[in-house]
Amino acid sequence: MPGSRSDRQRAKRTERVCIVMACRDAGEAAQVGQQLLQVNSGCLMTYRKAEDVLLNSPTARVALIILANIDDPQTIGTALKWMRRRWPRCPVAVVGDAGGRELEIAAREGGASYLARPVSSEEWAAMVTHVLRVPGRVATEDEIG
Repeated sequence: MPGSRSDRQRAKRTERVCIVMACRDAGEAAQVGQQLLQVNSGCLMTYRKAEDVLLNSPTARVALIILANIDDPQTIGTALKWMRRRWPRCPVAVVGDAGGRELEIAAREGGASYLARPVSSEEWAAMVTHVLRVPGRVATEDEIG
């Protein structure tokens, strides 16, 4: 006998996989979306600010977080600390301008990769393909209450 409707909805949410992206540039979001179409897996959830991710977290399983809208190293450090507590095993990438040394250091200290603009479609493809095709890379939220 099938479970209740809420059980089925909960199971459906845990099956979905998404990439979360906080960005100001619609072009960067479109590039990531294009790569998702290529691998035909997952969905892209975009936010204008990293704070919006913190306040309105996705219910789907998060495969990758991309922060492409924070220019302040201190703000990126705070956002990464929160994200590491929420999704401890999830890969995070920070996108910033070339030569943004302080931002790159803050990103790497927070456990994130750093990509300098302009990010090529090959770089986006490699990142998206890696996180969606490697078994066990998708973050789970079992330990979150």
